[in-house]
Amino acid sequence: MRRIVGALAQVSVAFVGLCVLMLPGEARGQGTDCQPTWLPTFGKFAVDDTINALTVFDDGSGPALYAGGSFASAGGVASFIAKWDGTAWSPLGSGVNDAVLALAVFDDGTGPALYAGGDFGSAGGVAARHIAKWDGLTWSTLVIGVSGGPAPRVNSLIVFDDGDGPALYAGGTFTTAGGVSAANVARWNGTSWSALGTGTDKAVLSLATFDDGNGPALYAGGEFTTASGVAMSRIARWDGASWSALGSGLSEGGALGTAVKALAVFDDGGGPALYAGGAYTIAGGVSALHLAKWRGSSWSQVGPGLDKQVWALRVFDDGSGTALFAGGSFTTNGSLELNCIAKWDGVHFSALDAGMNSPICVRGLRRRHRHGALPRRHVHHEPRRRQPSRQVGRLLRAAHALDEPRVRVGRLL
Repeated sequence: MRRIVGALAQVSVAFVGLCVLMLPGEARGQGTDCQPTWLPTFGKFAVDDTINALTVFDDGSGPALYAGGSFASAGGVASFIAKWDGTAWSPLGSGVNDAVLALAVFDDGTGPALYAGGDFGSAGGVAARHIAKWDGLTWSTLVIGVSGGPAPRVNSLIVFDDGDGPALYAGGTFTTAGGVSAANVARWNGTSWSALGTGTDKAVLSLATFDDGNGPALYAGGEFTTASGVAMSRIARWDGASWSALGSGLSEGGALGTAVKALAVFDDGGGPALYAGGAYTIAGGVSALHLAKWRGSSWSQVGPGLDKQVWALRVFDDGSGTALFAGGSFTTNGSLELNCIAKWDGVHFSALDAGMNSPICVRGLRRRHRHGALPRRHVHHEPRRRQPSRQVGRLLRAAHALDEPRVRVGRLL
């Protein structure tokens, strides 16, 4: 997996993973000319397995990078979730007992806190079904969390205001949330869970917010074919009261499946649009190879598309203007060698140097301040025979969590 860290103004950009990508902004600050290039990083401060999610959170001691994943060790001190202060890893109490797949920062009225979702069943030694809250000192549960189904889990977390105030939304594979019937997607307002209609018939893998001209709404992507019993192929819009389809949705993925695995909002100069990445090859009845955009009324392919699936999307300005970055298992758009990571400027795809090779996966992205206000934070991973495509996707998806105001990151995953 590969991740892109977005840098703003005098902030440099870093890729969290085995390498760091130094972008022109940092070089400008040093008064030198520079082209983006990959640099090795992390050294001995290793994470021994997959990182699925990254976000920045201030627990009262200053902003730090938090990583969640399937790792058994982060610097030898933490499993599944850890804090990186720029120098060393530290645990979050006694942590959680299984993989973390999503992270988000949400204020439930008692102050901002870090929320983790995933496969785990306990946090801080207390039962917490697949979702829990870390306030900087202790873990707490969200009632009893989510459950139900053969393999319940939380895949995605996002904060959205449906008109009743900001709330935390969780997408995944489950049938109940806090004891309330809620199929695969649910809303947490800080005190209780509620359903979004009757939910979806299959897994929700990604969540995003977008205003298509009719007001802000929550968009869900995944494996589902219905939402609240109405046909909606792999993607749907929730306006706070009901679900609606995005045309005929996304389809025809073949052996790869058809799931939507990443969502991002990007303005290519024609106005903001919702971009969806995944395994599909048809969007709204027209050819769209693994990457398509929705402007509110119709789907269109992004350039010539990509030869294999997209796992992650992120928006980021590398100094040459805001662009959409994609990560996945693709190797080309038909004419360029891209090697699992690519940049779309609204007109053309371009490669990021030589991209990534199969044994190397970027799992997290993050930008750092030049003058130490948030030192360079990276996550190192020596992959274990995992498909680079999936690793790239997880890393980029993790980048979504980095949209915290103080440390903005470009969207890739």
